[in-house]
Amino acid sequence: MMWWGQVQTWIELYSSEIILAVALVSVFFFIAAVLFLASASLLRKKYRKLMMQRDGLNLEELLNHYGDLITANREQGKQLELRLVNVEKQLVNTIAGVSLIRFNAFQETGSDLSFSLALLDRQQNGVIVTSIFGREESRCYGKPVKNGVSPYSLSAEEIRALDEAKKMIGC
Repeated sequence: MMWWGQVQTWIELYSSEIILAVALVSVFFFIAAVLFLASASLLRKKYRKLMMQRDGLNLEELLNHYGDLITANREQGKQLELRLVNVEKQLVNTIAGVSLIRFNAFQETGSDLSFSLALLDRQQNGVIVTSIFGREESRCYGKPVKNGVSPYSLSAEEIRALDEAKKMIGC
């Protein structure tokens, strides 16, 4: 057992280096253990979030639950799409362009008490309402508009109101 004696001599000779190496390895393993524990804690939190904070839920049940949610969302999306189509159909006939032009029809009246009001839908159909205010009387006129044109002659104020209403709907 000659070799054992050599090992003992070598240990006695390098004992401080061996102790230092063992201490360094121990510190390394301690740090690694702390990092692994922190990583496991983070992983545990992510797992609980994935499992929606439910204990005892397995992955198959979770996937089935998510599948049910996806199916419900698809159905809700289809219903919303149908509602949107209906709303878009209704919006075609709603007033989209509005313009009000106030003016002074007669010099003897002191203010812009007369007006022309243009109301158009997205297809440029609608009406122009004009009210002319005078000291002795007031008159109100309504003129239909079809495809952006009225079959009746329009005053300068009515033309301006019609043009501004068309601009509002992008025409």
